[in-house]
Amino acid sequence: MRLGENINRLRSRQGMSQGDLAEALEVSRQSVSKWETDASVPELEKLIKLSELFGVTLDQLVTGKEPEQTDSPKSEQLPPQIIVERPALSGRKVAGVILLSMAFITVLLCTLMGDLLVGLVLCVPFLLCGLICFWAKKRPGLWCAWALILMADGYLRWGTGLSWATIRLTLLWEPSWNYTRLAIAWVQFLCGILLLVVTAVKLGKEPMEWTKRNKSLCLGGAAVFLLLCLPLSAWIFQVGGRSVSGLVTFVSWLQDSLRLILLTALLTAVIRGKRKA
Repeated sequence: MRLGENINRLRSRQGMSQGDLAEALEVSRQSVSKWETDASVPELEKLIKLSELFGVTLDQLVTGKEPEQTDSPKSEQLPPQIIVERPALSGRKVAGVILLSMAFITVLLCTLMGDLLVGLVLCVPFLLCGLICFWAKKRPGLWCAWALILMADGYLRWGTGLSWATIRLTLLWEPSWNYTRLAIAWVQFLCGILLLVVTAVKLGKEPMEWTKRNKSLCLGGAAVFLLLCLPLSAWIFQVGGRSVSGLVTFVSWLQDSLRLILLTALLTAVIRGKRKA
């Protein structure tokens, strides 16, 4: 019996779905599906966890051989007892619970102090990162970093008018404009670049084939990136006037955020394509 067939048989005997098994091993459901179709083989660490979860030895898990029966009388033979151990709450879900609790506490404290709106604004980072911890099975910390960077950029633009684009005025900056504002803009810019590089390196470890579909996606992403380089927010300001300055700020933030995300995706695709080559 093949390893994939044996994993499928033991999982079904335990009454577990592919999603349940993936959750217990902290892998994706697609990984379990690939194991069961012999498209890939679990790592040794995962094989050990599988044997413990199914209550079999590694030899029985890999070869599919059942344990030899003894010649004791039938009256002394007891039916096998299958004990399904539910996996403990994973670390990312514990972090998610803590973050959601902090979001609730933030709203509660601000409400008691008479400012519910401030509480709703301040709870957003905790709420979003908590939901990410429940949703993202892989690299939740990386996605939380993306959420925090983009939200911080939005808060600064809305509250102070600052953005990383301010660094373009570095050589023209005057002392009366406050160098602290310029320093904050540079910190935003460097954090964004660091996040871009880390994400591309992390996600670029898996090779990617340059199929016609992937080439089309990359070309489409590059075209959208070039489109986002146009001064869309400036056009809105000229057409709508100062009454829509809030909309201009939002469009400017959305435009810069999408540019950063698309640039990261394109860089990741190039790295993955080179690994395959």
